Amino acid sequence: MRVQIRSRTGSIVLGVLGVVYLIAAVALLVLYVLDTWSAAALLDRLLQFALAAAAFISLWFISIAMTSLGISLRGRRDARTRRAGAEGAS
Repeated sequence: MRVQIRSRTGSIVLGVLGVVYLIAAVALLVLYVLDTWSAAALLDRLLQFALAAAAFISLWFISIAMTSLGISLRGRRDARTRRAGAEGAS
């Protein structure tokens, strides 16, 4: 699925919200699992699954923002490799 965001501000806001949602979802999931470790009912497991899904959705938000802003972790290494190859060929 391709999501296109045309404004830089919108991409930054989406990335920041993704980071906030990720931190909140992981923190709540850890606290919830530790709190209900031995006595978790079906509803507890369902809520834990929902928190895990929220964490994955926040990662998706972050990846959309990174793509919209042109940030690529692999792209930096590839650019350095191409630059070094071009310098070596000269």
